[in-house]
Amino acid sequence: MNKIKRLCKKYQQVIYTLFAVLVIISVVYFALHGFDSFVKWATTDVGSVADWAGSIGTILAFVAVIWQQGRQENITRAVHIEESRPRFSLTYTPKPVLKTRVLFWGNGRTAVNINEILGSRSAENYRFISIENISNNVVYDYSIILKYHSNDNARVRKDYWSSHGLFPRRSVAIVPKFMGTDKDKIGNYIYDELLVKFTTPANEVGFFISKNINNAQTDSSFGKSQYYFVRGSHVKRVTAINTDKMIDVDSSICRKLDKEFDEIIGITSLGEINENGKLS
Repeated sequence: MNKIKRLCKKYQQVIYTLFAVLVIISVVYFALHGFDSFVKWATTDVGSVADWAGSIGTILAFVAVIWQQGRQENITRAVHIEESRPRFSLTYTPKPVLKTRVLFWGNGRTAVNINEILGSRSAENYRFISIENISNNVVYDYSIILKYHSNDNARVRKDYWSSHGLFPRRSVAIVPKFMGTDKDKIGNYIYDELLVKFTTPANEVGFFISKNINNAQTDSSFGKSQYYFVRGSHVKRVTAINTDKMIDVDSSICRKLDKEFDEIIGITSLGEINENGKLS
């Protein structure tokens, strides 16, 4: 039964087209001749084998044209979806560059507070994580999760940011909750994992995951990255590119990632770095 269901799903367009053709022929015939004429034809005047073969061949040719057109449309849409995917680059910086969008979240966080960090902190005690869209595609919506822990493992944290409209060659800098002073300075923390959930211009949902494989605070700490794209049911033939992976919406990894983002509630504040190097 499962094999039959998969077969029907695979060729559902052909099946629907054939069924529609039969329905149309039946409606036209009954409208012109009525049911009694159909019974007479079916029992006494069904035509020759050649007539039947020609009719069936015409219908199959019609179905084949529709199937090929639908297949080509799916391929075209799939290519568009694959070409609309963004790519990200992660870097560390003590001071974000001009026009960088800065995202901050948490109690007590204000633009004034961020400007104090910009003015008095250095790379040794505070570094921003900068996420750049290095593709030619706009990222419509995105949410970010940063997981990190203290050197003594006494604190394990998970911070969250959400925004929209990340244009090509533009960056966002995220500001974790820790204040960068005294015992709460950046040197006391190790980043574990950064997750990004995003929506592409082709309305495809994707995940970007970067993990700290060294368990150390270095500029190359996020050394292992992976892209996941959720397979949509409305478009066939969408594939993964290079090391990307396609996942189903009901797969365990998709449910796990969705749960991580759904469980976090908070409001993201934001600003942009101006010509004076301050947040405005």
